[in-house]
Amino acid sequence: MTLPPVPETINFATLELLPLGVIVVNDQGTILFYNQREEQISGLQREAVVGRNFFLEVAPCTAVQGFHGQFLAIMAQGEGNVEFDFTFPFTLEPRQVRINLHPFRKDLESLCIIFVADITERERLRETILQTQRFSELGEVAAKVAHNFNNLLAVIQMSSELALDAGAPEVRKHLERVLEAVRDGAALVGRFRGIAQSGVAPAADRLDLNALVATTVDFARLIAEAAAKESGRRVELRLNLAPGRLMVLGDGTELREALLNLTRNAVEAIPARGTVRILTSCAERKVVVDILDDGTGMSAEVQRRIFTPMFTTKGDRGTGLGLASARASIRHQGGAIEVHSAPGKGSHFRVILPEAPPE
Repeated sequence: MTLPPVPETINFATLELLPLGVIVVNDQGTILFYNQREEQISGLQREAVVGRNFFLEVAPCTAVQGFHGQFLAIMAQGEGNVEFDFTFPFTLEPRQVRINLHPFRKDLESLCIIFVADITERERLRETILQTQRFSELGEVAAKVAHNFNNLLAVIQMSSELALDAGAPEVRKHLERVLEAVRDGAALVGRFRGIAQSGVAPAADRLDLNALVATTVDFARLIAEAAAKESGRRVELRLNLAPGRLMVLGDGTELREALLNLTRNAVEAIPARGTVRILTSCAERKVVVDILDDGTGMSAEVQRRIFTPMFTTKGDRGTGLGLASARASIRHQGGAIEVHSAPGKGSHFRVILPEAPPE
C-alpha cells in the first residue's frame, strides 16, 4: 500500500481524511489517536480505546504477540518502517489487515504511527479467482480421463458379476458393495458428460437421506477397517438415524459421494483411537446430517481454507479435492455445509438440505 509521509507534527485533521486506519501510540503502546477509518475496521469507538494500552488492554490476546514483537523491534531501532500482513481477531469478525509501522519523535517523545489497510475483501476475491482457475484446470483434466475411467469401471463390473455368481456367501456381501461403488462411479461419469455437453444438471430425484447415509456408513466402515490394518488406528462409527424417511430432492450418487468424503475425512482425522458419530434429523423443512469426530481438530486458519481446491493438511496422502468436491455437490442440491472445530477438540461438519415437498 502507498503510505503518506510521517510529518514532524501530527495533523489529526489530515489523518481523519485518509482511507487507511491510523493509530498513534507512544513507546509503551498507549493509544494517543484513533481515526474514524480504524473505528470502521475494528468496530471499536475511539472513546473506548484512547488512553489505553493497545497490546495489554485493547487487544490482549495471543494472536497479537507477533504484532507486539514487531512493534518493540521497530521502536528500539527508532527509524525506518516495517510492513506485514496480519489476521486480526476483531470483535465483529476476524479481518485480514496489512500493518505498516513508522516510529518517529515529537517533543523528545518516541511515538509510532500505525497504518492499517483492510485487505479482507481483496484476499477473498483473489481466492475466488484462484478457485475458478483451479476448477477450470481440473475440468480439462477430468474431461480427458472420463472415457478411460469408464472403461476401467466396465472391467471391474464384469469381473465382479462373474465372481458374484460363484462366490461364497461371505464373499458375495463384499462383491455387492463393489458393484454398488461401480454403479456410483459410472453414474458420476455419466453426470459429468451430461453437464459438459448440455451445461445443465440432470433432474433431481426423490431420495431418502436416511438410506443414503446408511449406505455411506457401510462404505466408511470399510475405510476404517483398512485404516486399522494399515496403521493400527481404531475408529468406531456410530450411526443414529432419525425415525421415518427424510426425503430430499437431488442426485443420489453425488450426495452419497459428498457424505462419504466428509465421513472419510472424519475417520482420517483420528490419529489413534476415537469415534465418528453420524446423525440425521429434520426440523423447519430442513434435513440435516451431522458428522462429528473426536480427532485432532482444526485451527481457524485451516477452517478458512479447507474448501479451497488443492488445499490439504495431509501432505502427499491428500489431494485437496475431497472437501471442495463435497461442498460443490451439496450446493448443487441447494444445500450448505457448516463446520465447527478447534485444535484438540475434534470437528463437526453439518450438511443442511431442503426437505422435499410432499408428492
